[in-house]
Amino acid sequence: MVLSRRALIGGALALSVAAPVHAARLTSVKVTESARLPLIRPKWPVPNEPHQLFFIQRSTNSNTVVYTARFDRDGRLNAKTPAQVYWRRYNTSGERMALRGFERRFAYGMRIRPQDTPGEWVVNAVAAPMFPMLLRQAAPYRAEVFTTIGGRKVHPVYGFVSVDESGFLPRVTAFSFHGIDPNSGRAVSELFSVSDGEFRQ
Repeated sequence: MVLSRRALIGGALALSVAAPVHAARLTSVKVTESARLPLIRPKWPVPNEPHQLFFIQRSTNSNTVVYTARFDRDGRLNAKTPAQVYWRRYNTSGERMALRGFERRFAYGMRIRPQDTPGEWVVNAVAAPMFPMLLRQAAPYRAEVFTTIGGRKVHPVYGFVSVDESGFLPRVTAFSFHGIDPNSGRAVSELFSVSDGEFRQ
């Protein structure tokens, strides 16, 4: 799997949108299944937002990017913008904060494409185009989202970006994606190593 360097570095660290594009490679290392969803940082806050779809954490701090569904007044997914994304700044007071423009365009923003089936969309986080997610109406004021983790169709719960800050510039070293198998109720996780994920001038 190949992820553009701008997307990976911008998405993980929000360092610079002026960085030259260079491909970073994701390699699946391990798929695990467990009875309970593993938490990479168990002491960090876990968001529980109304209509939450999934979230992204980074090893740099507890600030979390949250993706939620948007409904109209009749409880249907909003036809133009069925999902939204924002920060929960847990590293300070936990306030909700909008994404900056470059974060929205190159990192945590979403690309949303309506499908032929009414009430269904394909959603991609900009920084993770290799993980398309199917968003669909489940009931009034309730949506569900599916993606593939470890070759299994699951409800995604969260992603975690690991960053090495020991050098002069930070470097993305790993990404893990975690979800719940709707048939078994078990957690499925996939760990990816990231090569060439360093930020270079």
